[in-house]
Amino acid sequence: MTIYKLLGIDKHQIINIQKTYNHFVNNKNDQHILASGAKNFDETIGGGFYRGKKYLIFGANKTGKTQLCHQLCVQAFIQFSKYCKNSKINNKQYVFYFDTENTFRPERIKELIVKYDVELNIMLKNILVSKIMSNSAFLLSLNELENFLGNNSINVLIIDSINNYYNSDLANGNITNNKAKEIFLKILTKIDELLSYHNLIIVATAQVTSNFNRKTQLKVLPIGNHILNHFFSEYIYLDYKEYDKRYVQVVNSLNLPEKRLLYKITSSGIQDYKI
Repeated sequence: MTIYKLLGIDKHQIINIQKTYNHFVNNKNDQHILASGAKNFDETIGGGFYRGKKYLIFGANKTGKTQLCHQLCVQAFIQFSKYCKNSKINNKQYVFYFDTENTFRPERIKELIVKYDVELNIMLKNILVSKIMSNSAFLLSLNELENFLGNNSINVLIIDSINNYYNSDLANGNITNNKAKEIFLKILTKIDELLSYHNLIIVATAQVTSNFNRKTQLKVLPIGNHILNHFFSEYIYLDYKEYDKRYVQVVNSLNLPEKRLLYKITSSGIQDYKI
């Protein structure tokens, strides 16, 4: 089986533009920031998403985790394409998207690019989507991704969601908890390696469970938090309130202070909430 089949993508989508994009991909001192497109959201997380960092996005339903993933796909193309010298090459890829919940929607991308002068087919070529059906397949795909990542323009790795199959494995009577944890740890370790070797921006969403600690504002916590908190230094909590009010809050960061600001979700994506 070829690498492309293992990753669930078409071979024609992979092109080598290393010479054009070498200064951007391999220069680890070059700190390009991926902004979400919403001022409040970016201000909360220190201006945007930085290369060389891993962000864990968690929150209850309707807080916009998958919306953010789609929006970052669009923003990666809009922002990073400015650094490409050869404007005639329109089918570069900036995002690799691991979809473990079958929630990636091209029609949502179409809605998000309405305000930009970008054709949908060109935008979709920017995003390499791999549908993941199990944690074993996830680990295999991550290992195969290593084989060509350095020769392509991928700068953003999105995982929606990172603990979906870990949660399923825990409930699977045919898999022991130790085995489920072992596979999950291998996945997280491989993601760490990809971050170190390729200086990516890594954004992962997480499924959640109720938090019974009443002394904190966090209503939920990521499933497998006792494992995830050893691998993610940037925790971003999305909270939903009444009257369509949503809050973004950094709750665990090595460098950023905790800050809580409003945002909203519209047909144009995540935007600032204006009172």
